[in-house]
Amino acid sequence: MELGAPSVEDSVTLLRKAAGHKEDGVSDRASVEELVKRIGCLPLAVEQAGAYMKQKRMPANELRTLYESSTLEDVINWENSFVKYEHKSVQASFAISLQELRRVSPDAWHLLNVLAFFDPETIPLDLVAHGAERTRDRLAESLASTACATPAPEQQSSIFIRTMTKLMCKRTKPSLTNGGTNNNNGGAFDSAPVLTSKLVDLVCSKEALRDAVGNLEKLSLAQCPLGDNPPIHIHDLIQMVLLYQSAKVEQAEEYHDVAVTLLISAFKKITDIRLPQSWAECERFVPHLMSLEKHRPAKIPPSKEFMDMSQDIAEYFHERGRYNEAEALLIRVLAQREKAAGIGEDHLDTLGTVHALAEVYMDLGKYDKAEEFFGRALAGREKQIGADHRDTLGTLNGLARLRHLQHRYNDAEELYTRLLEKQKVQLGAEHLDTLGAVNGLARVYDKQSKLDDAMPFYKRVLAGNENQRGSEHPDTLAVMANLGELYRVQGKYDEAEPLLARVLRSRETQLGEEHPDTLDVGHNLASLYDDQGKYDEAETLYARVLAGEEKQLGAEHPSTLATVHNFAGLCWSQGRWEEAEELYRRALAGFEKVCGREHGDTRQAVKNLAYVYQRQGRDEEAEKLRARFREVGQQA
Repeated sequence: MELGAPSVEDSVTLLRKAAGHKEDGVSDRASVEELVKRIGCLPLAVEQAGAYMKQKRMPANELRTLYESSTLEDVINWENSFVKYEHKSVQASFAISLQELRRVSPDAWHLLNVLAFFDPETIPLDLVAHGAERTRDRLAESLASTACATPAPEQQSSIFIRTMTKLMCKRTKPSLTNGGTNNNNGGAFDSAPVLTSKLVDLVCSKEALRDAVGNLEKLSLAQCPLGDNPPIHIHDLIQMVLLYQSAKVEQAEEYHDVAVTLLISAFKKITDIRLPQSWAECERFVPHLMSLEKHRPAKIPPSKEFMDMSQDIAEYFHERGRYNEAEALLIRVLAQREKAAGIGEDHLDTLGTVHALAEVYMDLGKYDKAEEFFGRALAGREKQIGADHRDTLGTLNGLARLRHLQHRYNDAEELYTRLLEKQKVQLGAEHLDTLGAVNGLARVYDKQSKLDDAMPFYKRVLAGNENQRGSEHPDTLAVMANLGELYRVQGKYDEAEPLLARVLRSRETQLGEEHPDTLDVGHNLASLYDDQGKYDEAETLYARVLAGEEKQLGAEHPSTLATVHNFAGLCWSQGRWEEAEELYRRALAGFEKVCGREHGDTRQAVKNLAYVYQRQGRDEEAEKLRARFREVGQQA
């Protein structure tokens, strides 16, 4: 029977006792609780932490920080003179189990050191096994065709090419003895390529992997629950000790390379990160990608494949509406690509990251940043691959969409028209990229009140998407939502409502209720209810959309402000002037700050707020408001 760790409450009491504090001696209880949770409530580790606090006269919050810092070595190696355990340091307390594992199963020892670079909370062995199978296939192909040679400069950032080159040049070197040692350095480590090959064989064998995990469990170095393909758990402190030890004997780089190779190989099974049905699988990789980056040895730069995978995960964040996470990850990847050997600032991979970051900035409402990055990507791609290349046209499409969001409709129309002509020639009239440009142009016509021009374009794009992608594909639903909104503007409510309601249901199912795309169509449906006089339904939906946008996008995002503005319009429709005034004031302040005084949304908010003042008999305030913005317009 396995004994669980003590409760947080008991661990706090134990830490206070070891630290020499009375019951009321630790004022920051939250810091103490965070500390004992960080070290997993293991009694030895908790008592060790308390003794360390006592000798160093250190509060819990400072020690908690040490567990995340480069001074971790001082903590795990510090010898506790206040207890009578034979092994007084954290590292020594695990030494016997780790040494025994090395003795009984060198392969399991190597596997544990590789897994230490993954997120220790839940390590999915099925992903590791799938990555091993794909790696084995690539190893076999490369061994059959690759000669020992120095990689070209542009290939040196490839972890697989780097590993294969070592393997071809070192495959005649002796491997380790059964005891896990060699005569050269006294360590327990193969050369990295030989290690990769041996570990791949181990993980690809269900029986060998089961035996290795069994050895980890027997020695209490990992936990693996029962079930099909269960994840294993490694305690944080065991991970810390393993990472420290591998770095100390200069083995961390090789173990990290193997971990990265396995994760990247497993990730390649995901064919389209844009599709909602891929998202659950994508999410499984996220904590391990972050852990591999966090624990990447300082001496090795990220490989090209790792940067590519990081960008794919960032684009997954983007598709899920997790824009802040996407931005942070893409900024990191961009910095890495710009510094990488054989890549640099003007490389096409770098420009691809610049384009992806521009798309995220656009959806975050950071239009100035989006314009800067689209401009850089467009100039670089035109220079590197030409103005008519598909990737260059993709950036042109992004810039056209930005112009639309900036209400620069004439500029957007010009860009979409130019783009459409190029795509029809290169890709054909029914290619999905071409249909995307047609949809963009239709949206511009919609905003320019050219409704008769927009309608046939929307219908053409909808038919093309349904035929090629199916009726439930996210892009098909987007066109359906656009068509439903056009029907609403035309006053064709009976045609608009079923379309908008259908898209809302599908997006709630596929994307979730708080995804920005779900909230967007919810906003349009609320506007339809307002137009129909269904005020209760409209208010309920506006309130839900506004809460979601404030949470997901922020209170000053243009989409959030648009919802505030239209919610004010609903109050206006019902004669609720005080509520309308409050909401219009908020919308106006936001639009003026985010979009500028000359922006169309700002001017509309001024017009509506002034009207609300007038309806309340406050004509002088209304005129002052109009005059203030009239002066700005004259100056402009």
